[in-house]
Amino acid sequence: MELRRDIAEYRAAAEAQADIVRERINAALEVSRRTREEIEQRIASELHAPRVAAKKAAPARKRTRAATRASTK
Repeated sequence: MELRRDIAEYRAAAEAQADIVRERINAALEVSRRTREEIEQRIASELHAPRVAAKKAAPARKRTRAATRASTK
């Protein structure tokens, strides 16, 4: 009888721990689902958004020999 009580206590503690772990897993899954939905929405909105042309930088000017000599003096 004493042995059965100990086993029941361990079993109850194990079930309680399993419940806690199960709740944490479900919470993490919910967070990951929301994150995935947000990412998918962001991707979809960027795909359908009009593209803004990036301003091109002016090409760098070549330095002349005279400009190079003046800057080294």
